[in-house]
Amino acid sequence: MAVPSTQHLLAAWERGRAVSGQDERALALLTAAHADLPRAAVAELPIGERDRRLLTLHQDLFGPRLTALATCPECSASLELEFDAEAFGAALEDEFATEQADAPLSFSHDGYDIVFRLPNSRDVLALRQGRPDEENKLRLLERVVLRASRDEQEVPAANLPAAVIDALEGRLSLVDPHADIRLDLDCSACRARWQAPFGIVCFLWSAVDAWALRLLRDVHRLARAYGWREADILALSSPRRQCYLDLLDE
Repeated sequence: MAVPSTQHLLAAWERGRAVSGQDERALALLTAAHADLPRAAVAELPIGERDRRLLTLHQDLFGPRLTALATCPECSASLELEFDAEAFGAALEDEFATEQADAPLSFSHDGYDIVFRLPNSRDVLALRQGRPDEENKLRLLERVVLRASRDEQEVPAANLPAAVIDALEGRLSLVDPHADIRLDLDCSACRARWQAPFGIVCFLWSAVDAWALRLLRDVHRLARAYGWREADILALSSPRRQCYLDLLDE
């Protein structure tokens, strides 16, 4: 993975603006950082590995600091959160066990033998918006369970007992810890405690969107002042571009 050029990142932003789904935007951004991989290969990265790389990309592009706002579910007070992405990622690696996910995984529970793979972006994009959560959960299960059996008799994924499905979900969280990160929060106003999901895609997309809009405003100013083409302005290094902008303010 490499830091994408200004032109490549701007092109990824443009593709991301054309869609509304966060998973599509994640693919656009990560594909820009993986010029050596086709989009299909990036789409097959496990969700946790995808998000781990997006966390690294955020650090490379905008630094390690992440800030966010949360609302207390009890008293509606606003909480401002700030943390270090690098330390956050390292803590996750230390807290959870990890396994190689480039091959099918297996485990047994209550006499059932399950062979499965980790969910990826392609799986998530196959789920339909507006479909009930339980229906999407079953569809995802059918995609990631490669084989299920009991007493050497195959069992359809849809027929697995709830206890086995719960055990599988627990196994998924262990082997792919970044796929569903939860933050432990507490409210200083009312002392309430709760967990909130952490989505690096939203953080990174917001930062890229703000960066792109600032950049295009700068391109607009320089194009109007000097008559330069967009490609020529983007080819300038950031320091040189800023020098020309400063000259316009004199």
